[in-house]
Amino acid sequence: MHILSDNNSAILPATPWKLCLSLFQGKYAPHELWGVRKFRNKFMLRSLVMPFSTHKLLKFITTHPSYEKILSAQPRLPCRLHRPYLTNRLSRQDCAQAIIWHYGMMPRLLGADAFNQHLDNRLKVAEFEVKSGDAYYLSFIAAHRLDREGEASLILHDADGEMLCEITFTLCERAGKTTLMIGGIQGPNSENAQQKVQAATKNLYGIFPKKLVYEALITMANLFKVESIVAVSNETHVYQSLRYHNRQKRMHSDYNGFWEMVGGTLNAEGYYALACESSRKPMESIASKKRAEYRRRYDLLDDIALKMHTALRV
Repeated sequence: MHILSDNNSAILPATPWKLCLSLFQGKYAPHELWGVRKFRNKFMLRSLVMPFSTHKLLKFITTHPSYEKILSAQPRLPCRLHRPYLTNRLSRQDCAQAIIWHYGMMPRLLGADAFNQHLDNRLKVAEFEVKSGDAYYLSFIAAHRLDREGEASLILHDADGEMLCEITFTLCERAGKTTLMIGGIQGPNSENAQQKVQAATKNLYGIFPKKLVYEALITMANLFKVESIVAVSNETHVYQSLRYHNRQKRMHSDYNGFWEMVGGTLNAEGYYALACESSRKPMESIASKKRAEYRRRYDLLDDIALKMHTALRV
């Protein structure tokens, strides 16, 4: 939802200052959040305290071809630099560069149509049949509820459309390399979450939902010609920032344990460096009674990768 309350409702604020003022005054509200006066007042106060970084980000937004759609998808983007983002260690300048790089590259990688579907939360990158005969699917969306952890999310859904796992990241440049920086990974948080994960694992021929989404993410990274994948640890997650001390209880995942399980190594910055290529056990190293199950797993992952290639056409 967005609202332009002035008479020129078809005209978006054209400059960083006009966008800032329109948001503050409530004349332009890309989401109901901007209808709350307290939220708008905080935005203006922090913009005045951080004028240069805020101006840099708003200038990028107002000159982006998908300006309106981006703000509809990520309504807190104008105040992204006013709070910790992606990790608890990135400087404000690094955050700004990461966001600008992400939204500069993503339309080129996806193409205009797929990028718009991504922003509209309706880009399905793979739909596949599981053991039960049901259809699960992967979506690639910009979910503003996860915006502290990154700009884009790859999400696995069951046959009822319920989330089984989501990985959130920002595409950026680090040390001269195209980098996929993972800020969050989450499973379902409903009362019967454990039962859902167990049922999904059985349907996925023994692949944990998190592992499947991670494998799909590697496929996406290869399509995007990513040169480096890094992920936050338990200690560098954005919720470890003092600002978010009351949100630390929302961290249900053991990041360190999962990244180490998939072969990640902790670097000096406190992030996990992850491989850009998937690794599989050779069939001859697998006990003969388990080979059929592993073959079904690998066939499923290959099917998902093929469908992602077709859907994204990068």
